[in-house]
Amino acid sequence: MPKDSLKVCLDALICREAFEVQGQQGQNIGRNIPMISIRDLEKNSFFYPFLRKPDFQRETNEWKSEKICEFVESFLDGDLIPSVILWRSTSSYYFVIDGSHRLSSLITQVASYACRCSGGIA
Repeated sequence: MPKDSLKVCLDALICREAFEVQGQQGQNIGRNIPMISIRDLEKNSFFYPFLRKPDFQRETNEWKSEKICEFVESFLDGDLIPSVILWRSTSSYYFVIDGSHRLSSLITQVASYACRCSGGIA
């Protein structure tokens, strides 16, 4: 792929939200999740619907496709990758404080794999 390839916009993979959603404070019905697995990034998992990105964070569109592929390959090879920092709000959302590019890249891989397994087009 040419070096001047376009950056990939991954912004829509994690919904944006204000830290506190009006009318939902104190309704924390979720459970503490000390660690997430790759299966937690599937759209139908318990965790994924509660994943949010704070509305003040920059868009997730800084990585080129080569960097996404390199990151996913590193993850699959078991290489050490930087931590993802999540914050759990009182409305049960898990906000991505740091690592939205990393999480979004893994979400694309999980979705692509699920699509291939179901016979869809990735």
